[in-house]
Amino acid sequence: MTLSDYFLLPDGRLRAGWRLAIFVVFFLIALVAAGLAASLFVREPSVALEVGVLATTTGAATWLMMRFLEQESVLSIGLVLRQESFAEVRSGLGGGIALVGGITVVEWGIGAIRFDGSGTTPAAALPYLVAMTALLSISALTEEVLFRGYAFQRLVEGSGGPVAVAISSLIFGGLHAGNPHATRLSILNTMLAGVLLALAYLKTRALWLPIGFHFSWNWTLLVLGHPVSGLEVAPMPWRATPASELIWLHGGSYGPEGGGVATAALLVGILYLVGQMKLLSPPRGIPSARPPQEESTA
Repeated sequence: MTLSDYFLLPDGRLRAGWRLAIFVVFFLIALVAAGLAASLFVREPSVALEVGVLATTTGAATWLMMRFLEQESVLSIGLVLRQESFAEVRSGLGGGIALVGGITVVEWGIGAIRFDGSGTTPAAALPYLVAMTALLSISALTEEVLFRGYAFQRLVEGSGGPVAVAISSLIFGGLHAGNPHATRLSILNTMLAGVLLALAYLKTRALWLPIGFHFSWNWTLLVLGHPVSGLEVAPMPWRATPASELIWLHGGSYGPEGGGVATAALLVGILYLVGQMKLLSPPRGIPSARPPQEESTA
């Protein structure tokens, strides 16, 4: 190999690993700049501000990479509307509601949690629910573009799907380690969620399925009165309260995402997607229509 082979593909483009590195640099620069700008004009930090800063920086970095290095529309990262897009969103929404609903029913059924009144009336909770629905929509879109968008897709291109799933999921879980009441099990569960969301992208080669699942998972936690990744994001008229000391089972103050019931539910979701992907694999002797992968990320 010549020196240029370590940097360039045969078609003259930078190798996926270098493009990934440039994206990370752009993203970090934009994140610091947006954070500093926000601190000059906003005195009190809030969840909405954090989501806004992350959305802005993720969008800017992704647009720059797609526009100047890939020379494609930013929608090409998996946001192009196709015939299947609305069905994928519906499947994602249904999957998130089903898994969180199932986790809640199991925990309530075995006496791990109970439901108490929160003192908030339905009328008072409604504005919070509307606002948080909008915020969770933006957050789900942003996080999927960041974690299953450009960077993840360059990992797939350079190293293959399994390596990309492993690396992205480790990062996804690690970045939630600083959430309030986080535990080793909550971090593991977040990594498993990262695996499920990455498989959802690989199954469809689009972001609509993981976006729908990501949003409905968090939204259902909110509506049922659970903490969302350790955060009390909005008051509901009821609250899911731990009824036993088995924090490893129900997640305690972190919410269901920190418990063993969620571990089982996420594994079920992962196994289901793996089974679906095997069914969609081309028969032996018939080549896949997907583009070939690089041999190296650098």
